[in-house]
Amino acid sequence: MNQTAAKTLILAVLLAVAATAAAYEPRLSRLEPAGGQRGTELNVDFVGGRVGIDPEEVVFYEPGVQTAALERVDDNRVRVKLAIAPDCPLGRHAVRLRTKSGLSEIRTFHIGALPEAKEADPNDSVQAPQEVAFNSTINGVVKREDVDVFAFNAEEGQRVSVEVEGLRMGRTFFDPVIELLDESGGVIAHCDDAAAAHQDAFLSITAPKTGRYLVRLRESAYRGDDNCIYRLHIGDFPRPAAVFPPAAGRGEEVTVRWIDAGGGEQQVRMPPEGDEYAYWAEDERGVAPSSLPIKLLDTPPALDIEPNNSRKEPTPMSVPGGAVGVIGEANDQDWYSFEGKKGQVWELRVRARELRSPLDAVLRVRKADGGNLAGNDDDRGAPDSYIRFTVPEDGKYLLQVEDRLQRGAEDFVYFLEAAERTAIAEVKIEERRRYEATVLEVPRGGKTAALLTLTRRDLGGDLNVTLKNLPEGVTAEVFPLAGNYNRLPVVFSAAEDAPLAASLSPMEVTKVEDEQDILTKVAQQTWFARGRNNRPMWSHFAERVPVAVTESLPFRLRIEETHSPLVQGGSKNLKIIADRDEGFDESIRIYTLYNPPGVSSNRSRSITKGKNEAIIPATANGNARTGEWQMTVVGELNSGGRVYACTPFMPLTVAEPYFDMKVPTVNAKQGESAELTLELNQRHEFDGEAELKLARLPPGVTAEPVRVTKDATSATFALTIAADAKPGRHRGLGCQAQLTVADEPVVYTQGYAEVRVDARPADPAATAGAPPNNNGGQS
Repeated sequence: MNQTAAKTLILAVLLAVAATAAAYEPRLSRLEPAGGQRGTELNVDFVGGRVGIDPEEVVFYEPGVQTAALERVDDNRVRVKLAIAPDCPLGRHAVRLRTKSGLSEIRTFHIGALPEAKEADPNDSVQAPQEVAFNSTINGVVKREDVDVFAFNAEEGQRVSVEVEGLRMGRTFFDPVIELLDESGGVIAHCDDAAAAHQDAFLSITAPKTGRYLVRLRESAYRGDDNCIYRLHIGDFPRPAAVFPPAAGRGEEVTVRWIDAGGGEQQVRMPPEGDEYAYWAEDERGVAPSSLPIKLLDTPPALDIEPNNSRKEPTPMSVPGGAVGVIGEANDQDWYSFEGKKGQVWELRVRARELRSPLDAVLRVRKADGGNLAGNDDDRGAPDSYIRFTVPEDGKYLLQVEDRLQRGAEDFVYFLEAAERTAIAEVKIEERRRYEATVLEVPRGGKTAALLTLTRRDLGGDLNVTLKNLPEGVTAEVFPLAGNYNRLPVVFSAAEDAPLAASLSPMEVTKVEDEQDILTKVAQQTWFARGRNNRPMWSHFAERVPVAVTESLPFRLRIEETHSPLVQGGSKNLKIIADRDEGFDESIRIYTLYNPPGVSSNRSRSITKGKNEAIIPATANGNARTGEWQMTVVGELNSGGRVYACTPFMPLTVAEPYFDMKVPTVNAKQGESAELTLELNQRHEFDGEAELKLARLPPGVTAEPVRVTKDATSATFALTIAADAKPGRHRGLGCQAQLTVADEPVVYTQGYAEVRVDARPADPAATAGAPPNNNGGQS
């Protein structure tokens, strides 16, 4: 082979390796455009790092949108033809892009009812607006110090509604402002933040005259950029600020009243199941771009009946049950009454902000004579109120609802709920990287891991967690969760021949003792926009876990099996072995997925380039929780994109010390010897001998190890104190024990005592010839 051919072959190999390395971790940054009209087909570009390397499918969380075609444009762009069904649910739809080697993060695609248009510059002044059709949706972007102006025609008496989706597009912390202007530029209406639009903006008025109208859109502080995309809806569709009632019985037919400038109502049959109904205001002229939630319960709620603004005129309500009302004006209060039995426990909630109401509710529980029993403003940082109330005695009780700042208006609606305690398991998938939702990519023939955290409410005992609807060829290994613990590791495995595919897996929690189903709530957070102090401003919460089968990885990991325990106060080395494919020698970062309480391990270890194993040191403090723990170690490969694998589970026993060592304080002098005797108290038998070594001896003090058997009750060390040993009080003296269990070393340390080294007295002969003190006896 000549040199030119050899160089060409080497270059081809290097390019192939680089392309393979870069295929990991597709990162979906944006969709272009970010929305479309239902009942249409359109091309949407999926843009982001590595999304165009072996793209396979788009994963939708909601029904109504299908992939008609998928075409790679380049390594960072995929063109997808989406077919949106005529009955596709309106609003945001969560999507991911799956490639052969990974699954992207969530982005949202927004479905509207109106024809779509695109913003066209220049349109930054009242004198030169962009002409748009009435009843249309405009897709645009607001850049720094940018203003977008649009013009349309409306007739006198016609409803004019304008709504912008900005923050809700999920690209950045975008705070849009809209103004409705007359043809000369005079402001007719203005909106910055609207609770009913998740702090985006909307307005709805009746046109005062026939003619031309303008909409002006900007970022509130003129800080726009390329991520400040928006969807602006303009038309005569209804857009109420609130609806009443905000709660209803399941299966009930309800007259839903719109709270807006024009009023209106609609007969709606509530669904027979579920906890919440997304209500879209609709009439013959159109449908609102956004829904409003209506809570569902078993029985219809009591209606706020005025006057009920004092304890003398409360509205009766049933418990369990609820009531709906409006804090309609400043200083308004609503009072309700219920009959309670001693010992009953009621969960009392005011749902207002959760329903996108401006009300900042305060809830109080009072005796029949008005005496205060309990109160709450904000529940765990959320602006709605919650009280768990235990009825002290049989009788009548009052509930008082008001706004914290004594405000009130017709859209200050709320739902007051009294519910019985319900056992709930809230499951969270812990993030691998902060503010990034974990994606579970299971390599063919390999494994990956996830760590779940369970928050229990009125729920005890051991629990089983089951993941359903996993991709074909994928299994999840998960052990029962102890009743006194809340973290649960899960190892996913894929068969060598598992099809490359993805699924959204729901979770189910049951009790071990009786297999009773538990109400399970999963909410995997995708952080779209964060404010100050990383406060989440806009997120997506998925109820199902994304699991994908990917191409095999060039390595597999395992932990060298250990048969001896990690003892409280001790340490243990975990050997991690990488079985590498031929030709793969990249460095692999390794760390334990989790550690038992009281156990810590080094998280900065790697199986370095060209090596096949590494050690992770683990240590247990003196109070580490004992028991058998299922451990797995995560391997992270970062080669143009991160990818994760893990070892099979290995049981690690955390145990009590085999014997306790009581280390006494000892006094000694420079140049002399001393003895130190430990008191030994056996806890568990062991074979052979244990070697004891004194730990943390001060400089100049030495002692030889001693050996003891299980029958020993004490151990004595001979201390040698050098003539130049450092004098003073030296704290921290302990004793290290090392014994052999199952042919493996077990090491632990106990004790925190003191060694006092006194200086040797001065030699009289040496001081006799010293010169006299010339300071009159003063030193």
